[in-house]
Amino acid sequence: MKKTFYSLLTMALAVFALTSCEDVPAPFDFPTKGGEVPEATAEPAGSGTVADPYNVAAAIEYTQSLEAGTESPSNIYIKGIISSIREEYSTQYGNGTFYISDDGSAKNQFLVYRALYLKNKKFSASDTQIQVGDSVIICGIVTNYNGTLETQQNKAYLYALNGAGGGGGGGGTSGEAKGSGTLEDPYNPAGAADAVKNLTWTSNDVYDTTGDVYVKGKISRIADKGTFTEGGNYGNASFYISEDGTENGEFYCFRILYLGNKKFESGKTDIKVGDEVIICGQLMNYRGNTPETVAGKAYLYSLNGKTDSGGGGGGGSDEVKAVTIAEFNAASVSNDVWYKLTGTVKNLKDGDKYGNFDLEDATGSVYVYGLLAEKGGEKQKFQDLVAAKGIQNGSKITIIGNRGDYQGKIEVLNAYFVSIEGGGGGGGDTPSGAGSYSNPYSVSAAIAAGSGTGVYVKAYIVGCVSGQVYDTGATFDVLPDVKTNLLIAESSTESDPSKCMPVQLPSGDIRNGLNLVDNASNLGKEVLLYGNIEAYFKVPGIKSVTYAEIGGKSIGTKSNVRRKAIRKK
Repeated sequence: MKKTFYSLLTMALAVFALTSCEDVPAPFDFPTKGGEVPEATAEPAGSGTVADPYNVAAAIEYTQSLEAGTESPSNIYIKGIISSIREEYSTQYGNGTFYISDDGSAKNQFLVYRALYLKNKKFSASDTQIQVGDSVIICGIVTNYNGTLETQQNKAYLYALNGAGGGGGGGGTSGEAKGSGTLEDPYNPAGAADAVKNLTWTSNDVYDTTGDVYVKGKISRIADKGTFTEGGNYGNASFYISEDGTENGEFYCFRILYLGNKKFESGKTDIKVGDEVIICGQLMNYRGNTPETVAGKAYLYSLNGKTDSGGGGGGGSDEVKAVTIAEFNAASVSNDVWYKLTGTVKNLKDGDKYGNFDLEDATGSVYVYGLLAEKGGEKQKFQDLVAAKGIQNGSKITIIGNRGDYQGKIEVLNAYFVSIEGGGGGGGDTPSGAGSYSNPYSVSAAIAAGSGTGVYVKAYIVGCVSGQVYDTGATFDVLPDVKTNLLIAESSTESDPSKCMPVQLPSGDIRNGLNLVDNASNLGKEVLLYGNIEAYFKVPGIKSVTYAEIGGKSIGTKSNVRRKAIRKK
């Protein structure tokens, strides 16, 4: 009897102990640990874009679909309410760690792990700090980390906090995009951000860049002056510019050089908030969310109207003087005065990627240093220009450039191509373009190139090809049974197959978005294509297309070839 009593007493105490533990909270909620997700407080909603962010339930659903240990291929936007804070911010690293949910409760949370503050800046003690209950929009890369669904460390930031938008890294998200990126019509900060929005960033070593472009604005913040005022060795500076000098719609000028593409010098050169500047150089989309200049690949073209030569007037004269080579050689050194020269190409080396050669006319000869395809175009792409224009020793060409001098040798600097005898400077079926995003091939240039990997071609969709024979199958209309190819030309009214190129449409988004059976309105529209130039229907065509722009929309990704660059001082 006694034994039975003690057994019953032991059972009762065990039950009491178990029930009394139900109210003891865990030190942290790990709602996605081991892949177990609590019951959602909302139905998944949103598309993950800035205009239509995922709610937390949708973000969890999306991140769960990722293979363990992998990142999302691009930034997504998530809207939620801060439910708990693990680390408000780290004074050493400037990031914070917290959970968000759809209703602010501990149910169905998503971990925002070591994210940055508004404008993709570090948290600091002077910033408005986050609190439980704050409504936020997060932008960044997400990952399924051993069953924990979270943002990737330092690859996410607060896009908005309680309705106050910081945008992305000062990326010109506010305001109207303006300008074409030339010296005569520079980008405003919003235009510069827009120019890089589709550029791919893979890592610190591999990313896409623009060619040399011009951006105009006022300095709104200075991020790093120590590299040139405190005895640094690099001679560059980092600062933000905006259209009106405020922190709205900023663009990040990262580690750029001074006037004349020279180093900043302590005590001799300086910048300050409010200065009006024009930046010249290459741009990138760092981490896929921060539009900025490429470190060491940009410089101050003008500062408050002053250029390296001491000129004024907001960035140089637009006047171009047509002169003989003898007259050019007799002129003064200047980066502001532009000269048009016509002459014969001499001493051009086979395979030269820079565009260095002598130009000769009846009055004399001069050395051309680095001929570009267009004003402010991409450097070291001279072979693209050779392929497009047929430039060789003996060609008679016209160029525009500045009078330079290097160690006593007269040079044509900042030179760009205008025309080649028998060709002209563009228009109609004259080959043009360099195959880059900012300066894509025309159809005639792509045909002349004959081959190429990872190039851009801009043209009009004029039809498709039926059957197996190009000459008889080229059709300048919509055919109800042809989804696998397109026909493109330089004119929307072209009807000569010899002036067109066939485009192979791979299955998936590219075919779905471009084929004329499902998109008859695409006929006659201008399209930008990214792919390879190779034989198709036994004629020069475009295959392996991974990216396209048409009607203001982007389709696919530029994934098959990327330019390699290194982001460092």
